[in-house]
Amino acid sequence: MIEKILAACVALTFCACASSGSKPSQPSLTTESYWVTLPKPGSLIIIGASGRQLKRETEIDMAREDAARKAAMYHSVFASYRSVQNIGANYFDYYAGSEITLDYDTDLEKYMNRLAFDEKRDLMTSNRGVFIRFVYPASFPVNISYDFARNPNGSPEWTTHPPREINGLMAGVGYSGRQFYLRDTYEKSCDAAVADLVSQLSTVVVTREISTDSQNTSMIRQRSMGRLSNFLVLEIWADPETQAIWTLAVARKPE
Repeated sequence: MIEKILAACVALTFCACASSGSKPSQPSLTTESYWVTLPKPGSLIIIGASGRQLKRETEIDMAREDAARKAAMYHSVFASYRSVQNIGANYFDYYAGSEITLDYDTDLEKYMNRLAFDEKRDLMTSNRGVFIRFVYPASFPVNISYDFARNPNGSPEWTTHPPREINGLMAGVGYSGRQFYLRDTYEKSCDAAVADLVSQLSTVVVTREISTDSQNTSMIRQRSMGRLSNFLVLEIWADPETQAIWTLAVARKPE
């Protein structure tokens, strides 16, 4: 089943908690701004997000569904990314847009049933929503260990210097500006990370120059597609000022 998501731009993505020059750690879930979600032996760590609801049970169910989507994408996700950019002589002649189409297993119930969490340790509520750190039983094929410093403004360094490889895996960064619904912001950032990874597999760029009597216009089209396995979010960072979300993710290189 195919789900279509419009992404305003594809760049960087959803991060976690690492101190400057030190190995990332996984503390209790106490902040919605910066998380590390490195895999553990025999299990993955997946953040599920939900907006505030009238009942706590509804919030948990929505966060669990959000996490189940990422669990399904971990096993396999096919992505097709398209972008177009028109550049003219005048300000109003500029246009940029993009679209990513994802194809993954949407029978999320079977993934939801395998997600576990400790309500005292792994659930956090804020004014904006509910965040749950789930444990999903799966053995990640690579041991992950890396260091990232922070920028002067407190953001992780990978938001400004995105890596292309971590421990032999492809690395990608996704970004989403704040959306009306909290969950949409996290979802779009995650999907943007998928698009960034897929663009490293296969990308075709077509450039056209259109000339008229009054002006010249340049049109740039980009198309990327590919299948990812072992797609995993490693870090998530929320800009405290704008509430934009950045996501750092990895995936296995195709053999």
